[in-house]
Amino acid sequence: MSKKIQWYILVILAVFFNAHCWADKNNTLPEKVAGSFVLPPFHVYARELSETAGVGSKIPRDINEISASVTIVNSDEMERLGVYNLTDALEYNAGITVAPRGYDSLYNFSKIRGFDIAHSNVVVDGMKTFGASDNMTSPELYGVEQIEILRGPASALYGSGSVGGMLNLRTKHPRPENFAEGQVQIGSQGERMTAVDVNGVSSDSSLYGRVVSVWRTQDLFYDETKQKRIYVAPAFTKKFGAKGNLTILPFYSKDKIDGYAYSPRTRVPGDLLYGVLPDRYFVGVKGWDKYYLTQRGISYEWEQPLGKGITFHQKGSYRKANVLSNQTTGIANPLAGLVRFGAMIDSEGTSYGLDQFVHLHKETDHFKSDTLLGFDWRYEKIFTEQKMRNLSTWPLAEIPGYLSDKPIPADPDINVPGTIIPMDDLHYWSRERGIYLSHMAKEGKLSYSLGLRRGLYGQYSERDEEKFSQSAWTGQSGAVYNLNRKWAPYIHWHNSFEPLMHLDKDNKMLKPTTGREWEIGMRYAPENAPIRVTASLFDLRKQNIHVGVPGESYFTSIGEIVSKGMELEWRAALHERLHLLGSYTYLDTKTTKHTNPDRIGLRPAGVARKTFNLRADAILTQYHNGELMLGLGTRYIGKRMDEENKITLGGVTLYDASVSLSRGKDAWTFHVRNLFDKKYMSGIESMWGTPLGFAGQDRTWILSYIHKW
Repeated sequence: MSKKIQWYILVILAVFFNAHCWADKNNTLPEKVAGSFVLPPFHVYARELSETAGVGSKIPRDINEISASVTIVNSDEMERLGVYNLTDALEYNAGITVAPRGYDSLYNFSKIRGFDIAHSNVVVDGMKTFGASDNMTSPELYGVEQIEILRGPASALYGSGSVGGMLNLRTKHPRPENFAEGQVQIGSQGERMTAVDVNGVSSDSSLYGRVVSVWRTQDLFYDETKQKRIYVAPAFTKKFGAKGNLTILPFYSKDKIDGYAYSPRTRVPGDLLYGVLPDRYFVGVKGWDKYYLTQRGISYEWEQPLGKGITFHQKGSYRKANVLSNQTTGIANPLAGLVRFGAMIDSEGTSYGLDQFVHLHKETDHFKSDTLLGFDWRYEKIFTEQKMRNLSTWPLAEIPGYLSDKPIPADPDINVPGTIIPMDDLHYWSRERGIYLSHMAKEGKLSYSLGLRRGLYGQYSERDEEKFSQSAWTGQSGAVYNLNRKWAPYIHWHNSFEPLMHLDKDNKMLKPTTGREWEIGMRYAPENAPIRVTASLFDLRKQNIHVGVPGESYFTSIGEIVSKGMELEWRAALHERLHLLGSYTYLDTKTTKHTNPDRIGLRPAGVARKTFNLRADAILTQYHNGELMLGLGTRYIGKRMDEENKITLGGVTLYDASVSLSRGKDAWTFHVRNLFDKKYMSGIESMWGTPLGFAGQDRTWILSYIHKW
């Protein structure tokens, strides 16, 4: 363990000790009642842990009965950490390597257990959105009340997807209570945000309504870039007594990014590209580069009891997104100079989804079971017009303002039609259908689950005038044994199916990418205590991996990547005044089979072997209607390598801090990320055989004020 980590642990212990010593006997402390804590009237830092998740079962289920590694990040935790995008919300969790690209959160990708979290594996309220397009999803976390992280495959319940894991974003639903919240934020990089969350109940308690709205503006990481966001999400729930309930969830959001350049991507240690341009240097064309994303949609959740323990569930969703983008890519090299080209994209996507199942519930004094038989369907169509534009190559010595960090002036050929390179428009649709059966039971101390799915996937491309289809069986099984209401060992197996419509050199479709996982673990979760610790060992394999052949229009299957490792994750309120959050991950990820023998044994690009995270929030003083809280956190990301394992990004340790003062219905919080303004590389990838890196985010701060009614 590094000296920095040792020092940090000592600080945590000191804070814990002082929290005890500073307690004023005249102050009113929370009372412990039935294993829970009665907190002051306004308290954003929950001592309890979220106990139920739907990501591993499609119905709310006690997390301690799920035979897989599942983590719940609730809204209290997100508020405590001061996060506003999905990457920030995942950083302190086991098995996840965050890979922000420095400029904004639209294209940030993270990895679970060494594999990318594909957009098809990020679902909203249990429903997939746009699986084939990575630029049509940008969730607003203020509108999310819970993030559920499932590690490992999830194809038995959700169909095609990546082998690494999946995320379920549960949006803010109406509740049977009246409340309101207003929030104002200011921060570095021109951060300005106002948000409102209002919930109301009718006089007869049969109708709930909730409205969440956000307005945000900020300067992004790179110079000359500004982002504005509007988000509105009204929701309604109608209760029909014994006849069930219906929830309607519409939303609208719009992102406008002016000056959107696709980053210089030049700082890779050991390569000629290192240090050519300043981290924040804007390589685009001011007034031309932009990224506009408009999203709107509506979904519903219907629950209908049928009697004798049988309930019918149905979810439906409609989502539409429009993208209008001009973006400049600049790749700098001391020999060639700054090479720039522009891409123009006008894209529209529409997604429809339906998931329905019959739920049979049986329960006695010593036995409980839930059986689901369902059918789901998803249809998606994308139409994209795209063009490329060659921009001039600037010798580094001739870049105006290079040494003074001024933007490059408009390219003289930017508006000349002759510089446009037409590209094939993309017009395709995809459709996925599946029938699934899931059985979960608890008998005494033993909980077990079985699942089976038959999935069919199809896609049509107008450009290629080809229609493809693939199908697969997927399944899962697992068991949890509660030893003594504290310790619970578990075992889990699952496989995955990921259809990729790629043709080989003989114009024949390649077999789909598949995966499977074995996992064993131990969960420590005492009853009536806000503590949960999970330790796990896993063996994850991804097979039939498709890659494009350089200089050719066909693909080939290269073999297998294996990820073995261990995870340790904890969330605990060890005392009324101390909340701990953290994780440790060790990953041994490497290529075990490849058509090129030289690549066997190489680690995938951007995968850290070791990560360590620790966060402590301690109440320094407490009084009858408020409290003062200090939060400290550290995040360690280990060494990462490029695709060829020739260039290494060194490990980096980052620190976060926060201080919060609550009084009655008001709370003020000051958050700082990257406290010591560490200069580092956040990620590395390869493009056209060239290793490209992304500068990490500078120190940022946010001051927020919340009032609750």
